[in-house]
Parts: sequence; structure tokens; C-alpha cells
Amino acid sequence: MDEINPKFTYVSPIHFDELDPMQMLHNSRFAAHVERAITAWYESIGGKWELRVEDNPDQFHVVRDLHIEYLAPFIGTGTMRIDLWVDKIGTTSCVYAFSCSSLDGNTAYARGERTIVKVDPRSLRPSPWTEPFRERHSTLVKSLPAYA
Repeated sequence: MDEINPKFTYVSPIHFDELDPMQMLHNSRFAAHVERAITAWYESIGGKWELRVEDNPDQFHVVRDLHIEYLAPFIGTGTMRIDLWVDKIGTTSCVYAFSCSSLDGNTAYARGERTIVKVDPRSLRPSPWTEPFRERHSTLVKSLPAYA
């Protein structure tokens, strides 16, 4: 990570059973690899999933939107790089942005956004993020300076 372009990079193995008949990574599998990257980032900062609401109320969220733009096929088994950052943290929502690429980052396979909304586990209504959630995620917010 750096101050201008904060992001988390995750290296994800692609297995044979994820390939379609043309030996390409099936389009539905990209979402699973992005989920793994988000989980790995959360665990890297000491986050953990708790059984009790009181221990981690922010773990109760739903995916509101997932948008993936496929740019090039990933062919065969191997390893894919996933760069992850936060585009926006709202009152009850958080937008993660991501890119999936070759290990060196030179070949882009997909890019997109995944929006989650925190919900109260009892009412299932949107609920505000806690301050610890905001603090942890602020380290991944991309804030590029404007150029004249």
C-alpha cells in the first residue's frame, strides 16, 4: 500500500474444477476469488467473524450489488492477482473496487465493484457502520489528487 493508491493485493490460485470446457476460468468464479481477497484483507488487519452480535456487529451485511466487467480470459490453472480498495464508505454501505490480473499486473482479466450494506441481524434493516469499521476501511480508501 502507498498513500496515493492504497490497496490490498491478494494472490489467488485457480484450480482445474473452476474452468469451463474451453479451459477458461468460468465467469462466476471471479466473484468467489474477489470474496476470498476481501476475507484475506479483513483477516490481515486482525478482523474475525464472531458468533455474537455484540462482538462484531459489522459482520452482518448483505451484498447489494456486484458488477464485474470481463476484459480478457484467464486460461488454464495458475495464479491470479486481485487488487482491492475501497471506493466509498457510506452510512450503511461500503463499495469495494477490484481488479483481477496476471501476477505482474500487466494483463487485466476483470474489474468491478462490490457493494455491501450493513443490516441489523434482528430487523434486517440497514444499520450504520461502527467507528472501528470506518477506521479499518479508511486505510483502503482510494483518494487520488486532482490534476489541473
